[in-house]
Amino acid sequence: MRVTNHKLRGLDGKLVPFVRSPNTSGPSTGGEPRFLVIHYTAGNSAAGTVNYFRKPSSKVSAHLVIGQDGDITQMLKFDQVGWHAGKSRWKNVNGVNSHSVGIELSNWGKLQKSANGPWRSWTGAPVPSERVVLAEHKNSPGATYGWEVFDSPQIEACLEASRAIVEAYGMDPWDVVGHDDISPIRKIDPGPAFEMDRFKARLFGRSEDSWNDVRFRVNSLNGLNLRSSSSVEGRLIKNLANGTEVNVIENLGNWWLVAEVVENNDDTTGYAHSHWLQPS
Repeated sequence: MRVTNHKLRGLDGKLVPFVRSPNTSGPSTGGEPRFLVIHYTAGNSAAGTVNYFRKPSSKVSAHLVIGQDGDITQMLKFDQVGWHAGKSRWKNVNGVNSHSVGIELSNWGKLQKSANGPWRSWTGAPVPSERVVLAEHKNSPGATYGWEVFDSPQIEACLEASRAIVEAYGMDPWDVVGHDDISPIRKIDPGPAFEMDRFKARLFGRSEDSWNDVRFRVNSLNGLNLRSSSSVEGRLIKNLANGTEVNVIENLGNWWLVAEVVENNDDTTGYAHSHWLQPS
């Protein structure tokens, strides 16, 4: 796939189907997007999402909608502001909508289960157990929930589209994020069933554990707790102040083993939750 004139072309060289959404604020800040944000729709019909985004009354839109079968519909040119992120912040940018491309993946997301009953979506629609994965959300460690899996054709289509977008606009791995990264208090999509580390590893052609050649800094006004183990139950070693730089020693999923950097030398070492770390 490739991007021409801010529109996506498929593997056959043709433009993917374009259904314009009226929900836009005009051109992106700077004329081009800086970030790519992945979402799930909390539904199972890509066509339903497209129709919803076509309504001015919905006041919601995204640039791409990708169905479970991998079919892609573009709804805004990539240089236009979509209304997909809401109140958000990333890399010291407030209001990510004006700087990003939004991709919506058709998926129920977080599921519910009654005693001895089937898994159900938030609407009450049943979800077969073979389509459910049990996992913790990175923003709520220690709590396990059911999540609908993402189908392989959908992941592959998202990967191809994302590769075209990051190449067209010069994005790096830390410019590709989930809604739950830029709005961690409000949002949980795309959630743990979407394996973001693996996705970005494939997207940028590097191993999942190779991010430790990048220095990070704490991005939390209250600082970040450094612990003796990869859990909130781990003994508190130190609270790293906002802006503290660290080197990543080992990536353990949501928890990273890091070393505080003091005058370019590693100092205190411990485990920290990766959500509050951003590339320096």
